[in-house]
Amino acid sequence: MNRRIRELSARFGMPTDVLGRLEALEEQETVFVGTPEVMSFDAVRPMRRGIRFARIYPYSLKPTTFGMQVLGGQATRNLVELTDEQAKLLINGGSLNVKADVDNGFVLLKWQGLVVGVGFYKRPVLKSQIPRFRSVE
Repeated sequence: MNRRIRELSARFGMPTDVLGRLEALEEQETVFVGTPEVMSFDAVRPMRRGIRFARIYPYSLKPTTFGMQVLGGQATRNLVELTDEQAKLLINGGSLNVKADVDNGFVLLKWQGLVVGVGFYKRPVLKSQIPRFRSVE
């Protein structure tokens, strides 16, 4: 298993049997993951293989919201369950003060049992890391 996958697996308590079946590709400070079939596909030269799983920074690894929406359902640690109001605030890019039983750093944001994104927790402030998109007109 790729060390970057192992790192996030340990942080979020994800079972290695699930993530261990994935292959990783590090490209331009980004970790992409996919099944062995997807990662070996080279009939046409795709721009990217797999899904964007994490961004690599000098002293940290930031999980992507999309990657965690797909794979975060396996997580057992560093999860913050949100109320409806908290979810609305964070999905819109806000931050809030919360008491959570999680480690400081990146956390997964859950609403009604679903991982909706990634946040950054530094006791007691939880900041949204969910990408904001421009409206299409």
